[in-house]
Amino acid sequence: MNTEMREITSSIVLGQTYQLLIAVPRGYAESKRAYPVLYVLDGWHFPLVAALADYSDSSKTMPPMIVVNVSYGRAKNVMDLRERDLTPTSVAGNPHCGGADRFLAFMERELIPYIDRTYRTDPSDRALLGHSYGGLFAMYALLHRPQLFQRVVSASSTFGWDNGFLLKAAPGLLNGRTFHTRLDLSAADKNDNTKEDRAFFNILEKIKPAGLDYRFTIYPGQNHNSVRPFSFASGLAWVYRDWQSKRVEER
Repeated sequence: MNTEMREITSSIVLGQTYQLLIAVPRGYAESKRAYPVLYVLDGWHFPLVAALADYSDSSKTMPPMIVVNVSYGRAKNVMDLRERDLTPTSVAGNPHCGGADRFLAFMERELIPYIDRTYRTDPSDRALLGHSYGGLFAMYALLHRPQLFQRVVSASSTFGWDNGFLLKAAPGLLNGRTFHTRLDLSAADKNDNTKEDRAFFNILEKIKPAGLDYRFTIYPGQNHNSVRPFSFASGLAWVYRDWQSKRVEER
């Protein structure tokens, strides 16, 4: 894959400048195709996810795609910024949280249109991947903007945030709503979040939302951080498992 770096400054998220780490598939420059886009949260995931996308060129587990990783660049307060952007509620005594609504608006109204203008994208095939707070945000996005992403990979999500705020809100956001989404939800067996991750899966099992194709996997012997290579590789292969039948032909 060919990689490049761009920047985008958001008017929605307090003038925040985000570094975009972007990988385009082999042959992109010569092709006339429109490609699926995979949006990835947290800059440190870019090497792994870009490599998985590149390997799929030979393994055929995923389609050729554009990978867009949203990063904070060289900011010294990365952990504060990601907590601000990826958590859905403000918590007393914590000044760096509760901005998921603004970050989601940034993605929907600024980032995605920018990528669609700049690259040959397929707006009908858009995916989101996140881990930990990123996984929590991915689920927040699914529940609040179900039309925005057609494929979601949520690994080791921190559903316990703010006394399980999203778990409590989920039934009201799922009931009576029709989705067109494939969701891979996963956790590690050596993880403090696993109980809450399973609780969200149980909500899905009880409601069985229309049009939401989902699975839940617990990876044995893994912890909150080590689960990522397993969750990402298997989760991406699962949410893209139908890509061969939906391949975009050369124009």
